[in-house]
Amino acid sequence: CNLYAYAIDTDTGVSKKIYQKKGYFLENSDLEIFCTANYIFIYEYSDYNEKLCISRINRDGSNPVLLMDEKGEVVMEPLEN
Repeated sequence: CNLYAYAIDTDTGVSKKIYQKKGYFLENSDLEIFCTANYIFIYEYSDYNEKLCISRINRDGSNPVLLMDEKGEVVMEPLEN
């Protein structure tokens, strides 16, 4: 499963891909995305919500960080963009 994040200019309607990554889980997974003024949080759930990973990127797609791995451990590791 691949994840893509796009920014859309509301004045022009032009979209631009700001981030992409491979999903953590090979089986069917669910995603939730939450945005704040500074960050986009990506919650990836494995099939049946047995496992969860949380990643964070800046609103412009930069500085991707894995906050919590699939074991539930807080890792705060940079991800490759």
